[in-house]
Amino acid sequence: MKRMKNLIKTLSVASVSAYALTMSTIASAQWGTSTNPGGMSSDLEATVLTLIEWILAFVALIATLMLIWGGVQYLTAGGNDDQVGNAKKTLSYGVIGLVIVGLSYAIVRVILEIIV
Repeated sequence: MKRMKNLIKTLSVASVSAYALTMSTIASAQWGTSTNPGGMSSDLEATVLTLIEWILAFVALIATLMLIWGGVQYLTAGGNDDQVGNAKKTLSYGVIGLVIVGLSYAIVRVILEIIV
């Protein structure tokens, strides 16, 4: 019974980590390819938007790495309550980071649509 619980935990953490890594890779690839979004006429505006997109992609990568690290901590905790607690905190901070990056990107896009 204990082996089955450990297997389920392992598969759950691995699938969440794989999903987060895939989503951040897709987001980074999409954000990095825009050259002149929204029909902006100024090179400065396009440069600033590209810089913002790169920063958000970097933060998304860091949040994804936090999710992976939290998964590793959780898997190697061995039932120690303190280590499990630290792993859960790391996982929750990684998820919060990804949510903040997504919301930040949406806010930038909405503001640009209003301005342009």
